[in-house]
Amino acid sequence: MGILPLVLASILLPGWSRAIGSVGPGLLAIVLAFGFLWGLGSVTFAIGIDAVGIALGYAIIMGTITAVGSVIPVVRRWSTVGSSARTAVFIGIGVCIVGVAVCGYAGMMRERDAGKGLRAAGKMSFVSGLLWCILCGILSAGNNLGFDFAERIAIEVQHIGGRPMFASLARWLVVYWGGYLAVLTVCGAKMIRTGSWRNYRGPGSMFDASMAIIMGILHFTSQLTYGMGTDYIGPLGTSVGFAILLSGSLLIANFFGFLTGEWKTASRGAARVLYGGLAILVLAVLVLGYSNTLLPDAAPKPKLAAQSQVTRS
Repeated sequence: MGILPLVLASILLPGWSRAIGSVGPGLLAIVLAFGFLWGLGSVTFAIGIDAVGIALGYAIIMGTITAVGSVIPVVRRWSTVGSSARTAVFIGIGVCIVGVAVCGYAGMMRERDAGKGLRAAGKMSFVSGLLWCILCGILSAGNNLGFDFAERIAIEVQHIGGRPMFASLARWLVVYWGGYLAVLTVCGAKMIRTGSWRNYRGPGSMFDASMAIIMGILHFTSQLTYGMGTDYIGPLGTSVGFAILLSGSLLIANFFGFLTGEWKTASRGAARVLYGGLAILVLAVLVLGYSNTLLPDAAPKPKLAAQSQVTRS
């Protein structure tokens, strides 16, 4: 997440640093701030999950991220989006949140079947844990909001000759910088204070590091392809596309959960609830896809041409 984006940017987007510098300090500060919030969300994620358990905590966090991260981009473009498209988008986002909640409830049923209950090993009160999860969802939405506000960076990259397909990479770089600052500040300070940084040299640390590296590569690749997809979706790419991304991630995660046997010990009732939640997520994707067809310029086209026309007008 730190090295790979810079390497790819130097290969695919020559002059990316000049494009980022040309947008001005005001916009960069906004994007960095959203990235910083995203980084804080990564820290609060562990706190909330430790308090309420992964099934309930993940459902609350993902539902909040979907609501905040998908709705705000629509509100930003409120006057340019027709009422029918807005209605369809909000319905799709609402269905997505319901699907996330149902999948979370299925996870809670599975934990009860396994005798784990609703609480993890944390000592925090349940209500406080819920509040931490909600806060985590709000902060973590900064990832998509920072990317949304950084749209002008991609336009500048294309103006200096960058390929439109990879222009979103420059937007992610600034968001990542803000996120790194938050994580290194909070987690780094605690590791220095407690001496836990020594764990990176302990037994099994090489295996853990390799898993973390693979996770980082996969996560960055998913965000890069998401950024490419927003160009093809159109004006609501960071809203419709973001909700589809989260819905799809839950669908794929649960698919692999079945393959790895996570649901072998679950009751039939829990499995049926999960199937219902996954079906709702599929419905959400269909509704969101339909909402995008209600936009006048839903056909795929390079963003540079569209944005240049807006700039000239």
